Amino acid sequence: MVLKVATAQFAVSSDIAANLAAVERLMRQARAAGADVVHFCEAALSGYAGVDFAGFDGFDWAGLETATRRVMALAGALDLWTVLGSAHRLSQGRKPHNCVHVIDASGALVDRYDKRFCAGDAAGLTGDLAHYTPGDHFAVFEIAGVRCGVLVCHDYRYPELYRAYHRLGARMMFHGFHAGGLSVERFAEMEAGVGVHHLTGGTTLPAITMPAGMIAAASNNNLWISCPNSSAPRSCWPSFFVRPDGVITGALEAETEGLLLSEVDLTADIYDSTLAWRDRAVDGVLHSGVLVDDPRSKDRTGL
Repeated sequence: MVLKVATAQFAVSSDIAANLAAVERLMRQARAAGADVVHFCEAALSGYAGVDFAGFDGFDWAGLETATRRVMALAGALDLWTVLGSAHRLSQGRKPHNCVHVIDASGALVDRYDKRFCAGDAAGLTGDLAHYTPGDHFAVFEIAGVRCGVLVCHDYRYPELYRAYHRLGARMMFHGFHAGGLSVERFAEMEAGVGVHHLTGGTTLPAITMPAGMIAAASNNNLWISCPNSSAPRSCWPSFFVRPDGVITGALEAETEGLLLSEVDLTADIYDSTLAWRDRAVDGVLHSGVLVDDPRSKDRTGL
C-alpha cells in the first residue's frame, strides 16, 4: 500500500475566513490529485500569534470553531485525512495550545497534538510561550497501514521527540512549520545575524537549520517527513518532503500557494545505514559491534 501525502502551503494570515478558504481550496485540489491525506502548516487555520496577529486578546474563538467544523465536514465529504495546524482554547485565563487537529477521512476529529516545545524564555514572556501553553503528549495514528506522528516547528530542536516517535513505531511524520509572514524589519534582522551560509545559501537561521534538521531526523530515524510552511511574504523556505534516507524528494515554489504530492511506500528499498544499531542506541547501548576487555583499550593516555 502506498500512502499519498499532499503537503500544502498558502499565505497564512490573521483572517480566519481567508485561511479557511485556502484550506478548503487546497483540500479539494489534494483530493483531485489522489491524495489520501493533506497536511497544513503550523497555525494554518487560526493564524500564528505573535507573527500574524499580536495576541489572543479578543480572538474570535467562535469563528475558529465554526471554521474547524467546516474543515471536518469537508474532510468527510472528500474522504480525505486532514492534518491541520490551529489553536486550541483552554479554560478562562489560560493561554491556548498551539495545536494540530488530526481529522480522519470520515470527518471525525481523532486526535490533537499540542506543540510541546514552545520557544521562549523560562519566564514565559517571549516567543511562543508569551501566547501559548505547551502540550504534554504524542499523537500516533494510522493511515492506510502507515503509523504516523505529529510535531510542530520548534519541536525539531529536540531529537528526543523523534526518538520517542520511533519507539512508538511511527514511519511517517507530519511536522508543520510557520517560518514566514515576517515583517521587513524582522527579516532583515534575521539575515544580518547570519550573512550567507556558504553550504546551503540560506540567509536566515530557519532557512539553514530547519531543512537540515528534517534531513537529519528522517535519516537518523528512518522516517518520511512532510514539512509545510506558510508561504506568506518573507517566508524563510518553501514546503518540502523528505524520505527516510534524508533525500528531499520535492519542494514547492517559495511564497506561492501550492500542493506537493509525495508517496510513502513502506516496501521501498531505501538505504538505511543505521538499521543494525538504531534500536540498540535508542535503548541506551551507545556503540555498534562487540566491546573488548583489553588493557590497551583502557589506557587512553598511552600510545
